[in-house]
Amino acid sequence: MKKTTNNLKTTIKERKYECTICIKNFLSSNDLRKHVRVHTDERPYICNECQQAFRQAVTLKNHILSKHCKLNGFFHCDICSRSFALKGRLKLHMRTHTGEKPYSCEHCSKTFARKGQLQQHMRVHDQKKPFTCDVCKMSYTCSQNLRLHRNKHFDVKPYTCDLCGKCFTRRDALLKHLRNTHENIKAFCCPICHKYFKGHLPQHLRTHTRTKPHACAHCEKSFAQRSQLVVHQRIHSGERPYRCRVCWKAFAHSTALNLHKRQHTGEKPYTCMECKRGFNQIPHLKKHMLRKHNMDKVFNCEWCKEYFKSKRELQEHEELPCKKKPLNQEIKDEIQPMTLPKMRFLLAILLKRISTRERLSELGFNKKLIDEVLESSIIHSKRLPCVDESLSIAARLKNNIRILLDWTVPDEFMKKYKIEQRSVEELLEELTS
Repeated sequence: MKKTTNNLKTTIKERKYECTICIKNFLSSNDLRKHVRVHTDERPYICNECQQAFRQAVTLKNHILSKHCKLNGFFHCDICSRSFALKGRLKLHMRTHTGEKPYSCEHCSKTFARKGQLQQHMRVHDQKKPFTCDVCKMSYTCSQNLRLHRNKHFDVKPYTCDLCGKCFTRRDALLKHLRNTHENIKAFCCPICHKYFKGHLPQHLRTHTRTKPHACAHCEKSFAQRSQLVVHQRIHSGERPYRCRVCWKAFAHSTALNLHKRQHTGEKPYTCMECKRGFNQIPHLKKHMLRKHNMDKVFNCEWCKEYFKSKRELQEHEELPCKKKPLNQEIKDEIQPMTLPKMRFLLAILLKRISTRERLSELGFNKKLIDEVLESSIIHSKRLPCVDESLSIAARLKNNIRILLDWTVPDEFMKKYKIEQRSVEELLEELTS
């Protein structure tokens, strides 16, 4: 496998703004200016109420909202204590508690809390989608959906989790991640079965009432969730919005794409703990456990080895937590900058870009685990791969990716990356974007 300078140069974004203190580089002068304050401890934004200083304006704004809202004439919700700068905002917020929805659709029975929501809904009936993407020409009923869609084209994820570094395209996705992953809050209780959930309580309630309010306009089928209807309608429209970045095959559902990705990475994430055989789907593992081991429980605790019938039972067991789980394991899991499946998939994209079809076939691409394909490639180049069994699977793969980059990325770029202290994960993201 030789260096393919032309392929890699096209994916590199130049970071021309350099910090003179730690030599790190940044994409914009604004990013550099914010970063320098870490070294200088400059805090130009000062609170007029308590004189506390902050490095960024948004931090000062959040401080004022949380600490001094009563001193600044804010309007407060008597139910949940949230504060608002405008009385009109408080009035809109109160409708989330009262359930008031004064705006009605003249074509159907739906009602809305805000006039803008009704206006957006009306476009469902008149089929108007005035907001068009200038990249792929897809159209949307509102500007917010278009903005989120364009972020996907340019891999813009402006909302970052401070605890684990994971990035999100939407603020509500970040908040959900914080609640579910780091706080593990289950605040919603079903009044019928008394189970607690992290969210989606209305959808769960429909499993009791058996109501399916979302009907297809093209056939007689109806669904409990709107997302199910959206996926179903693709049968009629032929739309396949999820595309594989390795072979460019398109899919109607993200789940189908995720299963397809495993053809390229060779991953079999579901392992039978009795015979160690791997499977790429849960149904295949369930079938195997029943036929070969006469067991209907497939979910296994990695610490105490106890089996559970459903994933929910396993999660409840782990939340106790499991007595045999190391106390520091949860912290170690959170700080991983990139998941192993994502690292493997980005590696598959990179290998497909820089190798010929014949060479990939020789290495076992699409037939073997991508980790093994990479090791074979390194050996073929007369280099030694990392096979240290004392390291985790992710750490071994990361070391071997570093070996791959050292001999495939042009020297001038690798020197620059090392000066910038770029991680393997950052390079993979950039070279496959």
